[in-house]
Amino acid sequence: MFFITTVALADCFVPEFDKMKTLRCDFEESIFNQDNSLVTKSRQFRLYRLDDENKKIYLQKEPIDKILYYEADKIEFNLQSMTDEFIMMSHTTIDRNSLQYSSDASITYDNPVFGTRYSKSSGTCKFLN
Repeated sequence: MFFITTVALADCFVPEFDKMKTLRCDFEESIFNQDNSLVTKSRQFRLYRLDDENKKIYLQKEPIDKILYYEADKIEFNLQSMTDEFIMMSHTTIDRNSLQYSSDASITYDNPVFGTRYSKSSGTCKFLN
């Protein structure tokens, strides 16, 4: 019998959420059918944690992987959300100078009766710390 020692290299990055800025974005989301008719409007909010040092952003404590732009003036990213009923692909921009939030998304439902819908969101953000 031979015993072989192997070394496993892993990403050792551990986020320090207590040192990050917390950004609350309040927005109104409008969802539309393919024919541009309004389905629903709702008010929502998201809590983002900003790691400026590493140029990473987290939704609550969930990392956002598709960061397109992260600088002092704005943050831009894509996010995919899945539920049992739909898949949502969104493109979000947070203007860090004006603290404006905007997002566009497409929503593809499992049930073909609903088809594909899209949403537009806009609102404002504020730092909580």
